[in-house]
Amino acid sequence: MGVRQKVIFSAFLAVTLLLSIALVSAAEIKPEEWAHPECIASVEELKSAIGNPDYIIIDASKTKPDKTVKGAIWISFKNLRQPNGLLKGIKCYPAKEGEFDSSELEKIFRQLGVSEGKTVIFVSSGDVTDAIVAWFALYFLGFDKAKVFPVKCTVLGDKYLAPVEKEWSSDWPETGTFKVDPTKIRWDMYATPDEVRAAMDDPSTAIVDVRPESYYKGEVSKTIRGGHLKTAINYVFSNFWEDGTKETSLKSKTALEAEVSKILPKDKIKKVITTCNTGHKAMSGFFFWQLGYKWEVDDASWNLHAFNGVMPAEDVKVQISYADYKSLKDKVESLKSELESLKSEVSKLKEKAAVKGAPGFTILSAIGAVALLLVLRRIVK
Repeated sequence: MGVRQKVIFSAFLAVTLLLSIALVSAAEIKPEEWAHPECIASVEELKSAIGNPDYIIIDASKTKPDKTVKGAIWISFKNLRQPNGLLKGIKCYPAKEGEFDSSELEKIFRQLGVSEGKTVIFVSSGDVTDAIVAWFALYFLGFDKAKVFPVKCTVLGDKYLAPVEKEWSSDWPETGTFKVDPTKIRWDMYATPDEVRAAMDDPSTAIVDVRPESYYKGEVSKTIRGGHLKTAINYVFSNFWEDGTKETSLKSKTALEAEVSKILPKDKIKKVITTCNTGHKAMSGFFFWQLGYKWEVDDASWNLHAFNGVMPAEDVKVQISYADYKSLKDKVESLKSELESLKSEVSKLKEKAAVKGAPGFTILSAIGAVALLLVLRRIVK
């Protein structure tokens, strides 16, 4: 064998080895080892669900994936949440049991074919938390046979993947029979502001902020102020996977327990409330739940807490002062008023232009343009 052939053969072996490692890692998902095995789908179960009428596979990736599991329905998890980040149906915040309307979520899941007797597996080609958000919405409503595939579904390989064939639309007919029973809604998994506040004084409950450290410390923020909830511990969501944000290899239960017990000793901590920016990454608390802790998600998370300013917080760094905010708001209102005035002037100019032979229109138009530029310059300053 020549040198060139040896190099090619060595490269082939290396690639084959890497692929084998990836497949073995994915195959090592063992639901029976976790605290709630009924909510985790293994590689084998996901493969067997393809084409099986007793299963529904839902890809909840935020954006439409190039490829997903064959036969899966794609619906972005964002369709299950409100623009403010809260779960659809939560009428206000703080949320109360009597102020939740499940009808919109029920309709969507019925459109997706969810019925009693079927098993629903949620997957994601993007962030695994996309899948957990969608799973939580259905499980919260009291549907028991809902599962999460805990790594990116792309680990299955091309044999089991295909371009999206079914894309949910709001005008789909309701083919499923799922009916929400209000008595089965899992409010014990949804953290209210009172519960979050109480956790700060409860040594048996931990608040875990799963955002990157820079957000936790208030150095970076997507809202008017940075920081974190008082007493919150930082454990970044990507720590649940061997390969971090690639999310293709879940850490073993044994490894995760050894790591998590250092910050959440089970002889002291019984319940975990997870929080983030919008409630999205906080869904990674699913894995604390799988380790045996009671788990609640702070659906509002920092974006809402930062705005209302009621919840005790630490490492608070104001990104924009109230004085600057008010000044900016006043400038915007002034701009709106002047723009309305300009619209009126332009309308008058158009009327004059419609009159045949109306003199001076070009000059007036130029004056109007200059006036608009002056207003814009003023705002920029």
